[in-house]
Amino acid sequence: MKRYVTIILAVLLTLTGCAESSGTVSETNASDNSVDLSSVTSETSGSDTSEEEIASENGVSTISVSFENEDSGLNLSGILFLPDGFDETNQYAAVVVTGPMLSVKEQAQSIYAERLAENGFVTLVFDYSYFGESEGEPRQLEEPDIKASDISSAVSYLQSLDYVDSENIGGLGICGSGSYMPYAAIQDERIKAVTSVVPATTMSSMIMMSTEQAEADRESYESGEADPTYIDLMPRAYAEGAAYYYNEERGYRDNWDNHAVSWSELSWIDFHPEEFISELEAPYLIITGENAWSRSGAEQLYENTTSEKEFYVIEDAGHFDMYDLEPYVTEALDYIVPFFESHLNTGA
Repeated sequence: MKRYVTIILAVLLTLTGCAESSGTVSETNASDNSVDLSSVTSETSGSDTSEEEIASENGVSTISVSFENEDSGLNLSGILFLPDGFDETNQYAAVVVTGPMLSVKEQAQSIYAERLAENGFVTLVFDYSYFGESEGEPRQLEEPDIKASDISSAVSYLQSLDYVDSENIGGLGICGSGSYMPYAAIQDERIKAVTSVVPATTMSSMIMMSTEQAEADRESYESGEADPTYIDLMPRAYAEGAAYYYNEERGYRDNWDNHAVSWSELSWIDFHPEEFISELEAPYLIITGENAWSRSGAEQLYENTTSEKEFYVIEDAGHFDMYDLEPYVTEALDYIVPFFESHLNTGA
């Protein structure tokens, strides 16, 4: 049985990176503005790829896949998006697309992956270790180093595919992964170009308990004395986030959970994206929303980046608007697609 930490809501909304607000809160939650994900399959094959391809109206096909984390050996569940007219005798530039903290592969990351596939890229989304349909216990362990390892393992998986150009693989991260993706690229030079969409940089400010308590929780679990303790990162009372995550026509998925293991916080203490971003060598595109609570962090990332860089602000958009709502997603892709085309050899 899970154990949950009760947090005073006012404190929670102030400290959580996914509930912090530095701009106008978006009230947009109309389902008819969201991007259709009806073509995405969540069934996972027990082998490298399933035999079933599901084609969408735009010609993009999806295949359920699985691959191992190269460090832990955990099996990760993913979805490949293949462009219209896909020919396995050709070689395609590819992009690993990863989503917000606690997210599963069928959420915002699949929207961007499908749209990139419409533009000729092979794209891969997956459930991080300990999340969704991927392996790992305890469930919902949110640690940046594990995320980076998963991303590098995803790159290795793409390189194993004959139809992927192994020298032209990029990475796109949304919200929390907007920090995890450049973090991975700093350690893995195979990621040739990086895009962050509304990057969240506030992990160290999300800590809700003492280091001593978090360490005690971990020790009790590892010794078998207690079940995991969880913290709530996305309460229903947080209107902007809830409008996405608890809306079945937008971000709600049955295998999504709003909790993180309490000792995940121990890995957030020294995780400062605005500092390590200066080590990034790959070209870097940052896209944020005018009213996004994460905008100040995105601006700091851009200021501290020393590699080739671009920055774009989408007018009127809030943080969660950028996950799935139009016209914001299309406007973002109007910059993302040319960025990857210019830095990955797409033949365009």
